[in-house]
Amino acid sequence: MDASLPESLLDVITEGVTVFDADGRFTYLNTVAERVLGASREQLLGRPVGEVFPDFRETPLGAAAQRSLTERVPITVEAFYAPQGVWLEASMVPHGSLLVVLLRDVTTRHQAQVAREKSAQRLSLLQEMTAKLSAAVSTEEVGAVLVRGAKEATGAALGWVGLVEPEAKALRMVACEGVPEELMRQYARLPLDAQLPLTQAFRSGEAEWLGSLADFEARYPHLVEFVRASPNHAGAYVPMRAKDMSLGAITLAFAESRTFDEADRGFMVALAHQGALAFDRARLFDREQAARAEAESHVKEQVRARRELEAVAWRQRFLSEASTLLAGSLDYSTTMESLARLVVPELADLCAVDMLTTEGRVEHLALAHADPGRLELAREVVRSHPISLAAEHGAGRVLRTGQADWVPDFSDERLAPLAQASPVLAMMRDLGIRSYICVPLVARGRVLGCLSLLQAGSHRHYTEADLLLAEELAHRAALNVDNARLYREAQEAIRLRDEFLSIASHELKTPLTSLRLQLSLIARLMSPESRARLGGKVDGAHRQVDRLSSLVTTLLDVSRIATGRISLELSEVDLTLAVREALERLREVFAQAGCTVTLQARGPVVGRWDALRLDQVIVNLLTNAAKYGQGQPITVTVEADREQARLTVRDEGIGIAAEALPRLFGRFERAVSVRHYGGLGLGLYISRQIIEALGGRVSVDSRPGEGATFTVELPRGGPRP
Repeated sequence: MDASLPESLLDVITEGVTVFDADGRFTYLNTVAERVLGASREQLLGRPVGEVFPDFRETPLGAAAQRSLTERVPITVEAFYAPQGVWLEASMVPHGSLLVVLLRDVTTRHQAQVAREKSAQRLSLLQEMTAKLSAAVSTEEVGAVLVRGAKEATGAALGWVGLVEPEAKALRMVACEGVPEELMRQYARLPLDAQLPLTQAFRSGEAEWLGSLADFEARYPHLVEFVRASPNHAGAYVPMRAKDMSLGAITLAFAESRTFDEADRGFMVALAHQGALAFDRARLFDREQAARAEAESHVKEQVRARRELEAVAWRQRFLSEASTLLAGSLDYSTTMESLARLVVPELADLCAVDMLTTEGRVEHLALAHADPGRLELAREVVRSHPISLAAEHGAGRVLRTGQADWVPDFSDERLAPLAQASPVLAMMRDLGIRSYICVPLVARGRVLGCLSLLQAGSHRHYTEADLLLAEELAHRAALNVDNARLYREAQEAIRLRDEFLSIASHELKTPLTSLRLQLSLIARLMSPESRARLGGKVDGAHRQVDRLSSLVTTLLDVSRIATGRISLELSEVDLTLAVREALERLREVFAQAGCTVTLQARGPVVGRWDALRLDQVIVNLLTNAAKYGQGQPITVTVEADREQARLTVRDEGIGIAAEALPRLFGRFERAVSVRHYGGLGLGLYISRQIIEALGGRVSVDSRPGEGATFTVELPRGGPRP
């Protein structure tokens, strides 16, 4: 290796470093490079790279190395390194006659990117499938859309969809793709007691995931020979459930063995659920088709069936439009007003929405009329005659019992005697009411309100189909109201919690300050004899007061962050000096933890930051390393370029599980048991908020048993305005 390259420096950096001569021979590699390449220095030094890795020149890494040497330009490339099964980022820099290659394992980053892209693709596919299923009307159309879309979205070689027969004795095939002719006949109807993965999934309501022959042998040994002889050796068998009921099941078979991870399973279950919802909607259409088929011999019946079919299609479109409206806002008061205007005149001449408050009172929420000139009369009815929960008819009964009220024909003959005894009914006669439906808004078994639909000048009379449509509309509206209320309650709970933390923190500050002053006064006034006898106890009390004061400060910071009241006092700050001062203050902490600390810094690193808040971040990271370092060495590194400063704190302690990493910087989050390690789980959360307020970012790299590395990156110019 060229003497101008300091080997001692290369051996301590965290990236793998390899050096090649002009003939492609290994002349140097550091310890990290040995680990990354999976070979020792003794195995590699002096040998041509083509001899060690015969296919190297044909790989992206080899091509980049050749180009860098030939063109004498630095090149960075990311590629898969097959011998170790990892993704590497290789930065190649010509140096004299040598080629210096910096290697970094970016497998985790690459896998995360692939997972994000796969998740986004699946979400897009699911949305596309949902739209197509919503557009499908009949059972056959839904089946064809579902099996084709599921097969394409998952890469399956075979797809099969079946629905349970009305007698609940077998699954009847609705659609399939890629199924051989002989299997189509065999699987056209499957008895539910058959010992097959598909029927088992339907019976249990739980999906069966069989990714290999070994899975079949463990679960269904009697099918092993059949599967071995078939071209497909893995299968997913997912029940289609809607409204707590299994409607059927879907089979997806794969030519190659595969592992069904959580993302695969969640995606296929979501597809099956959307299929179940579409099949549930298609039932009404199928019933209408059956009715039309029976009436084909009569022209009048054919016309009626066609009109009913059109009505079903209209209802589907109407419900779709209503669902879009309801999903657009969590302000249910505004949403209910918009819903009432949507209903009029499409479904009613007059629409009213009334809600039950938490105190049990009836609150009128929305009113719409097809004739603006008669809207004021309708409002007068509402104002002068509020709903009584004791009423035997109408909205009061619906709100009390949770049962719909339906009057198909409010004829003058029926209304006249009732109107004489009730001014409300008299006003209804003045409004020209001819038909009436009132349905409850029910969510999680609780009546939230009611939706009233009335026909007047149109002389239309509500049918049972209209009642079903109104009930479905009310169900969707109730979910919107319930979700909005739950959201408001959650927001209010968060607000009250943050307000309590803020008040409690402020209220505790004053007595703690007074207590600290009193303890200091006692310490000064103590005689030498008292100091010898009680000095340790006073010092202990001081430490406990300091500890409690720190906790109060932490809670106050959380409150300020939650309410957006964190403030920054920006000035020129030397990060290296700040770290040295923090290490000096925490010397006793590290001594008690049994951790030696090494600071690596070339010199001052000055930036425009908040000195106190930056110190808070540094102390949090250092104490965190001492707490979880298990007495192992701690390395602190300060470095910078022209734009960014970087602080790295590395411990060699217990490490962090992969599933805990995404939530590590959340409020009150912990990666370990609170029984074994104290604290509130707020230090890293506060640190992240401060770092982001300063325009930077913080990240962590860790594995269980291998310690943790926290990296803080800050713009030296301070946060952007």
